[in-house]
Amino acid sequence: MIGEPDVALGPLRISRAGFTAGLEMAGRAFALTLAVGLGVASLSLSNAVAVFDRLGLRGLGFAVALAMNLLGTLREMATVTLQTIRLRGGMRRPWTALRLFLITTVANTLRYGDEVVDAAAVRAFDPSGGQPAPLPLRRAHLWLLVALVGCTGVLLAAEIR
Repeated sequence: MIGEPDVALGPLRISRAGFTAGLEMAGRAFALTLAVGLGVASLSLSNAVAVFDRLGLRGLGFAVALAMNLLGTLREMATVTLQTIRLRGGMRRPWTALRLFLITTVANTLRYGDEVVDAAAVRAFDPSGGQPAPLPLRRAHLWLLVALVGCTGVLLAAEIR
């Protein structure tokens, strides 16, 4: 518990410090969710594969890019599954509804992932073959690197104090 309960909110007594900490955590979670969502939306499968290939981790780039690209599909599948369970009256028994939701979502995600891997195999994708694609280094990349190193330094300096 953070702080002493000093504010009455209906039948609940909460502390200002705890409420502020909770709002900060919710804000951080929202910012991370937004950043990951935007990153996934702009992720190119071929660029992710090329980065991991340059690092000598053949095949891992494909797996990571596939997982990141499946996040949107997973969200859609989970939404459709939840709506289906709700429309069929499954919410009257919450534990059964939860079990059905988890089983259906996992099964559909595995099926869809298998279809994507099969499509890559049909297109003759071979993680162990081919040369790593060249990744051009531009001036903007260097500025981004400088900004990230600077932000990391500031955060470390603030943490040390």
